[in-house]
Amino acid sequence: MRIDPQIRALRGDPASQRLAQEELVAACDSWRSGAGAEALADLQRYGEGQPLDECPALKTLLNDQAAAFAWLAPLLDAGLESLTRNPLGQFPMRHQYSDGVAMIQLGLSGRAALTLIAYDELQQSPKSASFSAGERHELVLSGVGDFRFVDLLEERANSAAIDQRVRRLVAGETLSCDGATQTRVLERVHGRMVMLRLARTDAAQSDTRQYSLEDGRLLHRASGNRLESQREMATALLGRMGRSDAAPLLAELTREGSAHIRWQSLRECLGLDTATGFAALTQIAADASDELSSPASALRAQLLEAYPQLASLEAIPCPA
Repeated sequence: MRIDPQIRALRGDPASQRLAQEELVAACDSWRSGAGAEALADLQRYGEGQPLDECPALKTLLNDQAAAFAWLAPLLDAGLESLTRNPLGQFPMRHQYSDGVAMIQLGLSGRAALTLIAYDELQQSPKSASFSAGERHELVLSGVGDFRFVDLLEERANSAAIDQRVRRLVAGETLSCDGATQTRVLERVHGRMVMLRLARTDAAQSDTRQYSLEDGRLLHRASGNRLESQREMATALLGRMGRSDAAPLLAELTREGSAHIRWQSLRECLGLDTATGFAALTQIAADASDELSSPASALRAQLLEAYPQLASLEAIPCPA
């Protein structure tokens, strides 16, 4: 294995690696307490629920290209100088690069995040758009991009009426959207484009819905609650692993949480243990006050029609 001389040198001198990282951390801390302080204080208030109009320093960044450049310059200059001297250092802000998109999270407070995003040249034909409650404000710092703006006009059980239009944005332009009914999808970047994005989730989290841009079909629905999303992934994993021993627990979980996560728990329970799952399904269907009673009754009727032998399971008490 070939080990780069610079990496070998760092392995032989851990102190130099620590000092290099401390220099990068100091550069970011200096910016946070200096040039970046006022807007970051506003970000904290905004993350706690204050309107953007009551956060003047933060609002200025999202509406004034020159002000945004002046605010970012001390951080980027100090960071690049430090990285030039310490090329193997890690920039001490959350960052990532994937498929031509680079991101640096400049600040995170409460429900709000401020992010610097750079797009390399790209051209794509989006097939779907997702909507989730929250608000987003963006400023194009440099470059040119074509965006598809999508408005959710009406939601039905498994589809939606959607309005679409394509618009080109250039440096200095801004855009804002209410994520529950509005979104935008990037279709093309001419060269390279850099944007400053401010996003805040709603205090009352709701489901994220993904619709087909071609016909408005509902493609996917996911919980907007992080804990419920984790639970949904865990239950799906149990199902894929065939863990039938988890069926009693999943039956209990059909009584807890939002309608979406309860239904997902029921589906996985049915797949892992028919008797346990069908008993839980019958219990839900029998409770007229339960918001899932109607779909549970419909599913129970479909299953009994397809598999009459399930009727013999109704005498088995639900473990939940």
